[in-house]
Amino acid sequence: MGKKKLHFLGKTAVLVGGSKGIGRATASELAQLGANVCIIARNEERLKAVAEELQGLKATPEQNITYISADAKSEDSISPPLKKFVEENGCDILINLVGGAYPQYVQDYTPADFDEAMKFNYMSTVIPITIVLPHFMAKRSGHIVNVSSMAGYLGIIGYTCYSPGKFAVVGLSEALRHELKPYKINISVVYPPDTDTPGLKDEEETKFDELKDLTGVAKLKQPEDVAKDIVKGIRKKKFHIHIGSSYWINWAKRHLPWLYFRFIDRDLKKSRKKLGKDTNY
Repeated sequence: MGKKKLHFLGKTAVLVGGSKGIGRATASELAQLGANVCIIARNEERLKAVAEELQGLKATPEQNITYISADAKSEDSISPPLKKFVEENGCDILINLVGGAYPQYVQDYTPADFDEAMKFNYMSTVIPITIVLPHFMAKRSGHIVNVSSMAGYLGIIGYTCYSPGKFAVVGLSEALRHELKPYKINISVVYPPDTDTPGLKDEEETKFDELKDLTGVAKLKQPEDVAKDIVKGIRKKKFHIHIGSSYWINWAKRHLPWLYFRFIDRDLKKSRKKLGKDTNY
C-alpha cells in the first residue's frame, strides 16, 4: 500500500467528542494525513490514552496532538479552554461529534428528558461553533463539520427524544452554509447510519422490541470506514456527507415520501403483529 498523501499537513482540526467511536477514528485519520489534532471530551483518562495513540499515528514529528477535558453542552466548561487553544494554535476545521440516543416509548419520556436531549444532541454543536466562529470569520476561512444522523432527516418510533436535536443540527448547518458564504467558511453535515461504537452499545440497552426489529436488519458500519468518508467529504468540501445507505434513504424520503412512509409503517405493523400487539389502526 502506498504512503498516504498528507492532505491536511499544517491544518489544525478540533474534534469535539473525539475520544471514542467515530470521533476517535476521525482524529486518527486526520493525524495520519498530517493534521494537528485537538480532541475534546469529558473523560480525561480516555482523552489522554487516545492522545497517546494519536502521537504514534502522526505523519510528521512536527504535528501537534493535544486534548481538552470539557463538557461541550456547557458554555462555562468548554469556552475558556477552547478559546485559549484557538488563540494559541489557531483552528482550520471544527468537527462536532457529540450526541447519543436513549430510545424509549414517547410516553415514558418527561419534558426534562427532551430538554437534556436537546442540550446533548444540539447545544453541544452550537456552543463550540459560537466559540470558534469569530476566529473563522476574522481570517475568512475555515470548515465546520456537524455530525447529525440518519435520524436527522427521518423520524421513527423510539427516537422522539433524539431526532429533534439531530433535525436541528441539519437546520443549523443549512442556515450557516447560507449566512457564512461571504466569509468563505465551508459547512458540512454528516449522516452516519448505525455504526459499531460504544454509543450504539449504550443505545441498544434501552431499545424495545419494535425498534430492534426495525433497525436490526442493517449491517453495522465500522467507525474507521465512516471516518474515511467524513475526511473525504471534508476534502471535497461537500455540504451533505452521506455514509453508506444514507444517500438513497434520504433521496426516497425527499422525493417519494408516500412510499417511504408506507414501507416504515408496514414494517412497524409487522413487528407489532409478531409481538401480539394491536395492529388495527
